[in-house]
Amino acid sequence: MQIVLSPSKTIDFHTPAPSFETTQPLFASTANRLMAELRHFTAEEIALREEVSLKIAFASQEYAHSFSTMPGCGKPALFAYTGNVYDKLHPATFGENEVKYAQEHLRIFSALYGLLRPLDLIQAYRLDMNSQLIEGLYDVWRKPVTEAAIKAVQADDNVLVNLASAEYFKLLDVKKLPAGCRIITPVFKQEHHGKYSVKSLYAKQARGWMAHFIIENRITDPEYLQGFSEEGYYFCPEMSKKNEWVFIR
Repeated sequence: MQIVLSPSKTIDFHTPAPSFETTQPLFASTANRLMAELRHFTAEEIALREEVSLKIAFASQEYAHSFSTMPGCGKPALFAYTGNVYDKLHPATFGENEVKYAQEHLRIFSALYGLLRPLDLIQAYRLDMNSQLIEGLYDVWRKPVTEAAIKAVQADDNVLVNLASAEYFKLLDVKKLPAGCRIITPVFKQEHHGKYSVKSLYAKQARGWMAHFIIENRITDPEYLQGFSEEGYYFCPEMSKKNEWVFIR
């Protein structure tokens, strides 16, 4: 079973990562090229095009200019990303067995790196798929990301659990996935006045909780996902479809 997650905009390069043997991103050369393009922009241009504050723009510019092309630089992706998903994924609690499982079964989409394994070393960056600084990032990444995902899924059991956002899951050309590949997309809904709907913040948190649940229990049978019950969620078969599993609370 392969799991896919989105990255986060927020990162932490101050807290040391646990000591595990790291790997290099599969598409480091493309990341280096993209970052070289980003170096051409001033902070003012970044702020204007990306519609962010100058504080964020100056940080983005600093990331670009301090980015190293030397192998071995950076922090493992699993421990570098923060934000709602990764706070609830809580990788700091993982031991060797959990990290090994994650390295084999978890993949993280990235606008800069394409597709990452948890122990791939990344450097600080800020880049979204819909960036106004580099156009056509979907065209840059869709083919190599899809090919890498196909290899991972085929080497596993042809099951893909989609815990990524719609923005990042579009990196994957699902039509190219091998015949028989099953994509399961958990959907998390909240009850309010008797109606159930998806709330962005809670959905992000739930994706992190579910990813943690899978990794902590080292789940291999997707049917066991229906036993997910973190923070009051429970599987609702009445609202679910064949491969869209709804969890409510």
